[in-house]
Amino acid sequence: MPIAEEFQLVTGRVAFWQAYAPAVKCDLSCCAVRMEGGWVFIDPIPLAADALAELIGLAATLAIVCTNGNHARAAEEYRGRFGIPVLAHADAVPELGIAVDQEVADGEVILGGLGVISLPGAVAGEIALHSPHGTLHIGDALIHLEATGFTLLPDKYCLDARELRRSAGKLLRIDFELLTFAHGLPLAAKARQRLETLLA
Repeated sequence: MPIAEEFQLVTGRVAFWQAYAPAVKCDLSCCAVRMEGGWVFIDPIPLAADALAELIGLAATLAIVCTNGNHARAAEEYRGRFGIPVLAHADAVPELGIAVDQEVADGEVILGGLGVISLPGAVAGEIALHSPHGTLHIGDALIHLEATGFTLLPDKYCLDARELRRSAGKLLRIDFELLTFAHGLPLAAKARQRLETLLA
């Protein structure tokens, strides 16, 4: 798995990093969201040691969330390093290949304020996470790559593309200004409006 050399603070509460993965021919992206108890790593990929030290110097570490069954990524490494739990939807567990410390479900609020939104139709156990600070964090259901632009996960990767489009509509019921992805750069302006246009 590729290692990101640095992270960027998108806001005071959201750190982002990514690296290109030749094996899948696209960027692997991830973020950490700062909650009251510390950083929640969402679909983390490895981060260079000096950058990781800088990041955890800003806050404690709280947990890891895998947004679907394809995103074990560096979760086991981070769990071992920081002694923090891994969370994922029950439907993701059989695909992850690692043990999960806590299963999460649609509508739950976890880790001091992250709302769980299940997105059936994408890949196994797909969820989004909504923070009380106006940020929304997506696994594979939406992507924002240079080659594709901002779009839904391509049909060929979906369990059910029509169902994904329907379930993505749930995201318009909440307010958010920043959207992060597991594949692609964050949308930091008019993210909800962009999603509404995409789903129209």
